[in-house]
Amino acid sequence: MKTGAFSVLYAVISNMAIGCCFIPFLLLGWKKMRHVNAYWIIGIYWLLNGLVNLPELGLFTGSRWQEKLTFGYNLAETPLVILVFGFATSGRQRRNLLLLVLLFMIWEAILVSWKGYNFSTSALIIGSGLLLILACCITSLIQYVRRMEHTRFESSMVFVYAALLFAYGSFLIIYIFAHMHPNGAGTGTDSFLLYYISLLISAAVTSMGLWNYGIKKMHRHETGSRSPGRYHELHRN
Repeated sequence: MKTGAFSVLYAVISNMAIGCCFIPFLLLGWKKMRHVNAYWIIGIYWLLNGLVNLPELGLFTGSRWQEKLTFGYNLAETPLVILVFGFATSGRQRRNLLLLVLLFMIWEAILVSWKGYNFSTSALIIGSGLLLILACCITSLIQYVRRMEHTRFESSMVFVYAALLFAYGSFLIIYIFAHMHPNGAGTGTDSFLLYYISLLISAAVTSMGLWNYGIKKMHRHETGSRSPGRYHELHRN
C-alpha cells in the first residue's frame, strides 16, 4: 500500500519530469542552435513527450485530441529518435539511418493496416523500437569514445546519447514487466515512478548538452574568437 509520502514524491517527480520535457524545445530559441537539424528533431521529440504526458497534470484528460496525439506519438517515436542519430552523422552512415527510418515506418504502416492498432501491435512497435534505439545509442557512444578529438556539436550530442540510453534502458525494464509479466509489480505505480524518474533525468541531461553547446557558441561570438576548422559541424547536420 502506497503511503502519502510516496504520493507526494510521485507527484513532484512526475511534474518536474513533464516540465523538463519542454526545455530542449525552448532552447531552440538560441539563434545558432536553430540552424542545426539534429537539435530541431531533439526539440520536437521532447516537446511531444511533454504534450503526451500532460494528462498526468490533469490537463486534457480524456480528450480525443490527447488520444490522437498519443497514437501519433507511439508511431512517430522511434523514427524521430533514429532521425536524431541520422542528422548527427554524415555520409554513408546517415543514409543507412535514414533508410532504417523509412523501413521502420513502412513496417508500422503494414502492421497497423493488417491487424489494426491494438495492444499486440502496439507492443510489437514499441518493443522493436526500443531495441533499435538502444542499438543506435550504444553504437553512437562507442564511435564517440573512439574519436581522439570532438567538435562542440559532438560533445553536446554525447549528452543526448547518454540520456537516451538511460531512458530507453529504463523503458525496456518497464516494457518487460508490463508486457511479459502483466501480473508483476512493474504494472503498478512503481513502474510509473520509474518511468518519470528516467524521463526527468533524460530530459535534464539532454538539456545540459544543448545548453552547453548554446553557451559555448554565445561565448565564442562575444569574445570574437575564430576557429574556422570547427564550422563544419553545422554543415554536417
